[in-house]
Amino acid sequence: MLKIHTVSKSVVDLPFQLEDAARSETAFAGDEQFARVGQDTRLDNRVLDLRTPANNAIFRVQSGVCLLFREYLLGQGFTEIHTPKLIGGTSEVRHLGL
Repeated sequence: MLKIHTVSKSVVDLPFQLEDAARSETAFAGDEQFARVGQDTRLDNRVLDLRTPANNAIFRVQSGVCLLFREYLLGQGFTEIHTPKLIGGTSEVRHLGL
């Protein structure tokens, strides 16, 4: 017989709805029926905020620009390389403020 134990229950409600995060500031002009999503809430829940249409559009534009650069440079005979990212251990310590 299999048993399942709950270690921790998830919160039922999301910190904000995507419709609220996607709403422009002009929608709030004189009308307080909509919930406002502040910047602190957006940053604390970045995984949700990245799913708004505006953020998705930014990613699509960035992807298109990178694709155009890549196609142009490959057409000019360049070779795309991916170098390892090597940094010293002391750099990491300084970056963390330790």
